[in-house]
Amino acid sequence: LSPALRLPSAAHPGRAHVVMGADTASYLDSTIGRPVVIPDVAPAYDGRVDGVAGAPASTPDATLASLKALAAAAKDDVRGIVDAGAPNAFLPDSAYWIGVAFRQWLGSSDRVAVGADPRLSSPEISDAFCRGAGACNVGAGTTPVMLESLLAPSSDIAGSVMVTASHLPAEWNGLKFFARSLGRGLNKKEVKEVMALAVELGEARPPLEPKAVGGADGFMVPYVEKLKGAVRAAAGSDDATPLAGMKICVNPGSGAGGFFASEVLAPLGADVSVSINLAPDGNFPAHLPNPEDKAHVAATIDAVAASGADVGVMLDTDVDRCGLIDGCLSPPEPVNRNRLIALCAMDALEAAGGAGVIVTDPVTSTGMGPFIEQRGGVHDRFQMGYRNVIDRAAETTPEPALLAIETSGHSAWRDNAFVDDGCYTAARLIGRLARERRAGSGSEGLLELLGGTLEEPVESIKVKMGVAAGLPGVPAAEEALCAALRRCADAEPTWEIEKVNHDGLRCAAGPDGWLIIRGSLHEPSVSVQTESDVAGGTAAICATLLKYVNEGEGFEVAPLAKAGSAAEAAPAAAPSGAAAAGGEADFGAPP
Repeated sequence: LSPALRLPSAAHPGRAHVVMGADTASYLDSTIGRPVVIPDVAPAYDGRVDGVAGAPASTPDATLASLKALAAAAKDDVRGIVDAGAPNAFLPDSAYWIGVAFRQWLGSSDRVAVGADPRLSSPEISDAFCRGAGACNVGAGTTPVMLESLLAPSSDIAGSVMVTASHLPAEWNGLKFFARSLGRGLNKKEVKEVMALAVELGEARPPLEPKAVGGADGFMVPYVEKLKGAVRAAAGSDDATPLAGMKICVNPGSGAGGFFASEVLAPLGADVSVSINLAPDGNFPAHLPNPEDKAHVAATIDAVAASGADVGVMLDTDVDRCGLIDGCLSPPEPVNRNRLIALCAMDALEAAGGAGVIVTDPVTSTGMGPFIEQRGGVHDRFQMGYRNVIDRAAETTPEPALLAIETSGHSAWRDNAFVDDGCYTAARLIGRLARERRAGSGSEGLLELLGGTLEEPVESIKVKMGVAAGLPGVPAAEEALCAALRRCADAEPTWEIEKVNHDGLRCAAGPDGWLIIRGSLHEPSVSVQTESDVAGGTAAICATLLKYVNEGEGFEVAPLAKAGSAAEAAPAAAPSGAAAAGGEADFGAPP
């Protein structure tokens, strides 16, 4: 509430009307530094701003500034901080006008459905969007279910929206858009169109009287049944309980994925009693729901080890990403990044008869190409961004690719209509493990399915360097760092820029390593990601690149220098489970 109390209200400049109890008022007295007055009778608010029924209650200037900032930063989705004082503020009023714009952009009077993750701001954002779009608020949802709701041939839903900021911290929120006419989520160009219309509407503030159209019971049921079917199909069994005898620890990090344990795996016979952080909690008290987050991985490994679980499942907030843990090893090891890609590629290629294309992001390990090719597949190393790899896979000719997958855990299978779905991937791989156990010893682990055939690096690090000019300065900083890499490749006899570069600039660094330079899509930073097959190799790569980097080119050089000097303190060692899984040691962070 503190940011709200710093804003003047439209009707009474210098004052804000907030309903609260005495304890909250006492707390705010100390945090804002001035008394908070609770009147005996709170002033009534009729839900109107400038005569627009149903519109939220911040000032027109604040709303328009928020819409413009969100529109400028929008990519495949819209994200902002739910704080009126933030430069990229995402306010309920913003959501209202974006809802109006999305309805107009769809050009349909059919239903629009809105689901949400458990963030504390999600109910208010959802309600405002629903009033703007005349949409149906389905309550708790996931990103995959919102897309699947409009894919059925009989669907009467023209568009859907998931209120989520994915893995970002609790103070963030955002919107992911889906359209029946496209059969997919909106891409960057289409999201920009919606946001441009929202800005136009926010400026004109036309007299509208939209309203939400109520909720929808049982919205998740078809999706849950489909996931159960995916497990049974992968297990190759019509048995009602194909997962009997398996102990599975699900850790959705207090996000939206708790249902995967209780409604999908448990009814199929799995023991999910050792699962953690199942209850939705928008504060994310244990850790952020992010399968790449070190705290999420560590907490799941600890829970798997303590309970003797066969498998650990990590889901992000809106369940479009996953990571797994192999609990049959001691200690348990992560099955994420390159390992997850390899497992999915193997399964997809086997199901397709040993031929097809696998689309990944550009930061997969060197061993991924040979692994896919040995199984009859073609590795298409493309761009970062889940929408980029999914669109690439769907548009592959002469037939679509089998799988689009990122090292972050985003995955979309052709067999699943290219729905970006971490739960589907986890369901499919768990079912596959159940099938292998039934045919084998009964104690196989996930990594045994790979048979030791994936070549993995000894070291993997990512060096983030802050960009002083903020997000707008990232392209120039990326180009300056790429120029340094080109100078390095020209001068170093064993370095060579790779021929395929769809995103950033990737370079072979001698026979044992590689690096790629990229600018961040969402943070004011540029990064150097590098892997090596020898201990100390990543530090040597960073130290070599550093010789060709000029100071004063808009990005922070110190993290690269720190990474380059790391070899002096690091003894040579065999790779740990995290390193073998493609885990990264991070140097530096955006400001």
